[in-house]
Amino acid sequence: MTDFVDKRTYTFFMPGEEHIFLNHFHPITIAILLLIISFQVVTSETTMQNAIVTGLIFISPLYFIYFVFGKRFADSVTLDFDVRRVRFSFSDERGSFEKDFQDIEKINFRFYLTFVMADARIMVKRPRNKNQVYLLLKKVSVVDVGMFSGI
Repeated sequence: MTDFVDKRTYTFFMPGEEHIFLNHFHPITIAILLLIISFQVVTSETTMQNAIVTGLIFISPLYFIYFVFGKRFADSVTLDFDVRRVRFSFSDERGSFEKDFQDIEKINFRFYLTFVMADARIMVKRPRNKNQVYLLLKKVSVVDVGMFSGI
């Protein structure tokens, strides 16, 4: 998840399976919806309308989460300590952009690293080497550990 680029640059990557899920969200959810409908019609012999309603009830929370959080996920986040800047890279039309360390209000250190700024919240998966990453991020901004206070 983290990659040591050179002496003073660190990069955090989004895992491949989450990247695939976010990039192909609509076909995946349509396939799940069709599976739910087919399974209900074949096994419980319900009507097509009831199966569609039940399928939509199961799929709608996924769409809610996707539309609320989907645009927050970055493909990679690079911290450059020499110039004290962070680069956020996305695979969609946003491309990549840079912010200074002082533009980051705080970093939420939970299951995902959330970089909180005045105009955006950008998330990337928290790496496994959490103690090293915590000490690294402490140099960038205020780190809110939340329920991971035992670091």
